[in-house]
Amino acid sequence: MAKAKANLPPLQQDDGDGTLVYTMRELNQQTASIMSEIEKTGKTAFITRHGRFVAIIKPLVPGEVEQRVLAEMAREIGKRDQA
Repeated sequence: MAKAKANLPPLQQDDGDGTLVYTMRELNQQTASIMSEIEKTGKTAFITRHGRFVAIIKPLVPGEVEQRVLAEMAREIGKRDQA
């Protein structure tokens, strides 16, 4: 596993090519701060459990989440109104 860099928060690790690495435990215990850091840096994060890869978290374009949620809500409301 990569070494943590001095200018990064303690749990955040950078493998040298701009990819962040977190353990599942870190993600479970500090979800909000880790997700915020992923969003701020715009870097992909690998999640590991017991040293094995389990997931990738890729930041979305700012505002993309809200746009998708609002569009889906509008579709659902439209479906209900037509029924």
